Amino acid sequence: MSDSKKPEALESEPLSRRKFFEESAVKGGAVLAGVAATACGTLAQNGNNAANQTAQSSSAAKLVGEMVQYKSGDLMIPAYYSRANRKQAAAVLVIHEVFGLNDHIKSIADRIAREGYNALAPNLFVRAPEPPPSGTSDMEAIRKAANSIPTEAAIKDMQAGLDYLKTMKDVRARFASVGFCMGGGFSYQLATHTKDLAGAVIFYGRTPIEIVPQVSCPLLGNFGSLDQGIPPEKVKEFEDALKKAGKEADIKIYTGAKHGFFNDTRPEAYSAEAATDAWQRTLRFFGERLNS
Repeated sequence: MSDSKKPEALESEPLSRRKFFEESAVKGGAVLAGVAATACGTLAQNGNNAANQTAQSSSAAKLVGEMVQYKSGDLMIPAYYSRANRKQAAAVLVIHEVFGLNDHIKSIADRIAREGYNALAPNLFVRAPEPPPSGTSDMEAIRKAANSIPTEAAIKDMQAGLDYLKTMKDVRARFASVGFCMGGGFSYQLATHTKDLAGAVIFYGRTPIEIVPQVSCPLLGNFGSLDQGIPPEKVKEFEDALKKAGKEADIKIYTGAKHGFFNDTRPEAYSAEAATDAWQRTLRFFGERLNS
């Protein structure tokens, strides 16, 4: 980090707090992944391409970013930061699923960094008053933790992440967001509460239409036709509301794709074809919105 502001390292935290963050981001992510079919919608077995995962994302690849932290109100937010291999690069806020800040989300941040953008992925679950106990398979505890993060608190913590990026010498003040599942909804919410985004990407997140008039930047949406929690008719309703409000948006529904189709660590949901196309759409969107 020669000419860049050094991110605050997690080693400066008290041991007990650091341990909690690690368990929340790693163990919690692994536990949540085991019950995601219920938390994110019922998902039938997808025999499509577990063997082809390396062509799409290779989430098992060695991570190259680092854990940092930034202040949001009275709380320090741990986050994974992956740096682009160039100076003064724009930045993307990467917003995790209900499974937390796990290696899959970190690998997405690394992929974004390889495309020439800095990527910051905060652990929003530190706001949960009662995180799921380590090793639990209690669906109620998992749902309670996910639902206990107030939207306004998540927006505050995401905005603090953008403000943190503004302080870094290697970051050009041009930002986008991308989120998945719960994070997809938060990416949309952030776009309705800040003027800092040049664009926001939504992967199968909830998009209440009553706040469509507040959207402040172009949107890119990727949804699945077999998503039982966010069915195509709801997506169409959202798209129609955006058009009526005069908002710039590109919404696509992938035929035969389920909720979570981008997550290549979950073969019951993953669709290589949909994920590959959605990723290319996302990269084009970043290119249009962040390179101007």
